[in-house]
Amino acid sequence: MSEIILDTITGKSTATTITIGSTPVVSSSANSMTIRGEGTAQTSIQQGLAKAWIHVVADGASISDSFNISSHDDDGSGDGGININNDMSNNDYAITSMASDAGASTVITTLELTQNTEATGSFDYETAYANSSTNRTNHDANRMIVIHGDLA
Repeated sequence: MSEIILDTITGKSTATTITIGSTPVVSSSANSMTIRGEGTAQTSIQQGLAKAWIHVVADGASISDSFNISSHDDDGSGDGGININNDMSNNDYAITSMASDAGASTVITTLELTQNTEATGSFDYETAYANSSTNRTNHDANRMIVIHGDLA
């Protein structure tokens, strides 16, 4: 078995393919790299990765773990804000979230963005549970939030 140790690989001026095992990794242009995903489909490494995520503990103030999050604001029961460490390129990023609370028994706990608060480096949200078909109550719960989009 041979070993190659180096600091930099410089590609050709056209598309460059590196094969790792049997998986091709293709650089088709500056700041763009794809890898073969399932079957023959190509997945953009930059577009396909989560750019930030956080797990906020049910007390609303503690962060269990996070990535690319500079801080979390606890603005009251079920009311919070996320500050992104490395800003997104615009405020059109996608946020996937969920909230859970085993102590809420038969109610459904939800997490939603506070309207029109998305900025490139932050957003506000509320966590609540539906205690009837028309009524909801803000509620601290475990919150898991993932952000996808382009970094600035």
